[in-house]
Formats: sequence, structure tokens, C-alpha cells
Amino acid sequence: MVRSQCLLNSDLQVPDNNTTLEPLVQGFPLLERKTGEGEGQQLSSETANSCSSSCKSVNRITEMAQEDNSPCWNNLPSVILLEIFSYLPHDEKIAASQVCRNWRYALFHPCFWKKMTFKFQIKEEGKTKARFLANCFGRSVREATIKWDTAGHCVNETSKLLTKLSFNIHLRKLFLEPSSCLFEWPTRWTSPKDEGRAICTPLMGPLLKIVKNALSLQALSLGCAEELAASAGLILSPLKQHQANHLTHLSLASVKYDPDDYILTELDTSVFRSFRRLSILTIDYDYVDDNLLKALDNGLMERLVIHVHGLEENHPGTTNDCWLSFVDKNPRCELRLNLLHSYDAVIVLDTDILKPAMPLAYLKVLFCESVNVRALDLLSGWYPHILRSVIWIDSVDSSQCMPATSEPDRPDPLVLLAWTCTKLTEIVFLGYKYFQEELLAIARLRGLTLKRLEFAERDLLTDISSAEDITNEINEIMGGSWEPLSDINLPLVVMDPVVGDSIEVIMPMVLRDQK
Repeated sequence: MVRSQCLLNSDLQVPDNNTTLEPLVQGFPLLERKTGEGEGQQLSSETANSCSSSCKSVNRITEMAQEDNSPCWNNLPSVILLEIFSYLPHDEKIAASQVCRNWRYALFHPCFWKKMTFKFQIKEEGKTKARFLANCFGRSVREATIKWDTAGHCVNETSKLLTKLSFNIHLRKLFLEPSSCLFEWPTRWTSPKDEGRAICTPLMGPLLKIVKNALSLQALSLGCAEELAASAGLILSPLKQHQANHLTHLSLASVKYDPDDYILTELDTSVFRSFRRLSILTIDYDYVDDNLLKALDNGLMERLVIHVHGLEENHPGTTNDCWLSFVDKNPRCELRLNLLHSYDAVIVLDTDILKPAMPLAYLKVLFCESVNVRALDLLSGWYPHILRSVIWIDSVDSSQCMPATSEPDRPDPLVLLAWTCTKLTEIVFLGYKYFQEELLAIARLRGLTLKRLEFAERDLLTDISSAEDITNEINEIMGGSWEPLSDINLPLVVMDPVVGDSIEVIMPMVLRDQK
């Protein structure tokens, strides 16, 4: 028994970087046996009926155990407990916290909860958990992501959490991820003279306090929320005043519920010149012009995300010369261009928006109700060494009988992309008819370098006799796990725009650009 106790004591040593925690985990049952009173009583009763020499042996062992002053596992010093927990992944920390009360306390040390996701859902269970985490770590978390349903009461809960975070001077990153671009909450003007300039929501007040109180706010995302983006001008000035030397990531882009009717407020883009460490910026195309590109001259830009909605007649756009200068100053920057419900902009994508010098790496055209074949042709000619992804999604048009990309005496533009764009890894083309033979050509040209190839099974046109053979060949080229998307795997809005909601498709896709 003494020998077993000595072995357990050796297991209590703080492990270095090369040791595992297997001895600790394996020691739990032994420790329970050691400290269990029931087993000790059973042992005493058994030895009482044995010979006197056995009694002396037991007494001697008991004395030796009492002389050993090693701590019990449930009374380990907090320093050792925290060191042990630091080697465990999150799920195993939670499992280990069930050992005893002290271990449970160790689980909730702020050093283990520097990065957190709070979720406010319509169900009460989700809100209760988020409230509990907010009360525990609202003033200590370093990186917070807040996901919430946009129903009114969830917006209220989010506002309360942001208020707690506004007292956290150590907060460094804040990402908002609402389920929709609109809040079910009555907006109000800050004053009559502000009408048409800025919207005040229950979230903007605590957001401004966070900007002012945080010692080093490095990332802030408004979650593509239309109402918050309309108030972006209110937050830029405090950011410049308090966080100009810290901010590396700023997401101001939005998703418009109605691309033809939304509030357009003033935004002084020259302020971006103050953010000397800015590397990721998301912004609406309404504010993108040569002045913005000139302001982003710190040389550290890695990602510029532009959301295109409606297109104002007097919008100046950008010039190719300014894009050349921008790329020269920011050679590592990748452009992600997202057209969202852009019924007018998609028509002039090739003539007014795309420029040869753009560092375009990702293009998303979502629910714009048409395909601009000329723009697709330009992609292969202008961005052969940059382009990585093309996603074009619309609702299915049952009246289509021929592919939208098919033009007489011209090669298919998607096949040209697969042939010329050396970094292309993703093609998603939903809602339009497409020849299955062209799809096979794409697969043959890209091979395993193409990580994602998504077309709807219902949209593929081919000779019935060869359809299965073509599918099998594409499947083999793609690594053995490919098949066209069946109706059950398509978003509901792709199948029926009346029944489904395009926002449910758009929001998750654009929110991924934030981080």
C-alpha cells in the first residue's frame, strides 16, 4: 500500500511539455480507493479476525500512511491544478472537472476561457447557458463571438452581453454573427436632425463603450447587419481615437434586405489611413472608390472584402491605375467580391466593376437572377494566377432549356476557368442548366486540386446512356466521394424562391469572410 502511494505521489509532479497525462487519468480510481471510508472499514473488519501479526502489520502500514504528508487529489494546490488543466483539450477539461468541487472551480479559471462563443437562441435553454457564461466571463474573455437569432428578445439579450463586455478592458476581438441582416427591433433616430444619416439600435451604445474602454481592440465585426452598418460612421471616429494603433480587422460590410431601398449614410474613408496595422477590411461597394484605395496604404492589407448591392448612378467606381497602386503597396492582399441580390450590378459586372489589376481571388454572385457570361470570360483572362473560387447561386428557373453559359462558337467560360486559373480550387454553380460533358472537362482539367465542385443533379443535361459513366469518372477524379447535389441537399430557396429565404444562404457564407 505504501509503495502504491509513493507511485501516486510521483504522478503529482507538474508535467513538462513532453509528458502526457495518462498517469493522472489512470490514477483516479486508485485515489478513490485510497480515500474511500467504506473500503477502509471493510479492511479493518477483515483484519480484526486475522492473527495478531497481521494486525501489527496493518497498524504499521497505517502509521506509515499517516506519516506521509502528501496532499489528496481533491486538495491539490490551485497552481498544480491549473497546470494539469492547461494540457487538456476543452472536452477533457470538462470531464476532469467532475472529479470534485475544487477541480470544478479550476475549470472556470479565466485563463481557460479567453476565446468564447455566446449563442442566444429562441429556446430558453440556449439563452440560459449564454447568460451563465456571460456572467462568468463577460469581464475577462479576450475574444468573443456572439451568435443570436434576430428575434427581439434575443437582440435584448445580446445588448445586455455587450454591456457586460463594455467593462472588459482586456477584450481584444469581438465578432457579431446574427442569423439575419435585419433585427426584429424598432430602430430610432438619435435626433430629428440625424434622419438619413445614422440609425441607433440597442446594440450601438454598448459597442461604442467597448471601443472606448478596451485597451487593445484588435478586431471588430458588425456581423453584416444592415442597421449596424448604417451606423458605421458613428463608430469610426472612436475607433480612430482609441484603437488606431491596435486595430487589425474591421468588418463594416452589410447584407441588404432590399438592394433597391436602403439607407446610405456618409462615411469618411480617409479615416482608414489612421489604422496603420489594418490587414482585413470588409466594406460595402457604396463606399469603395479611389480615395478608399489610396487610404489603404499601410502595406499590411491581406484581405479586402467588398459587398455589392444596389448600384447608384453617380457612383464613381474605381480606376485600374488605383488598383495597380493598391496592389503595389499591398502585394499580399486578396480581394473577395460578393454580389448580393445585385440585380443591376451583375449586368455591368464586366464593364463597370471588374478591373484587370484587381487582386480578385474569390467571387460570389448570390441570387442576382442572371449570369454575366462576359464577366466569366474576363475572369480567366485577367486573374489566371490569382483566382481561387467562383460561386454563382440562383433559384432554379424551370423555364430554362439551355445552359446560361452556352454561346455559339465560344468555349464554355467555366471550362476556361478550370484550364487557365492555376489556383482555382472551388466552383459552385447552382440554379442554371449545364452540360454534364462540360462538367467532366472541368474535373479532368483540375483533378484533385479542385476541392469543391457543386452542381445540381436536376440541372445537368446529358445523354441518358452516358450519364452514369460520366458521373463515375468525375467521382473517380475527385477522389471517390463526389456526386451532383440531389434536391434534398439543395437549399430550399434554390428549389423555390417563394418558400425559401435567400438570406439563410447568404449570411453564413459572408460571415465566414469576417475571420
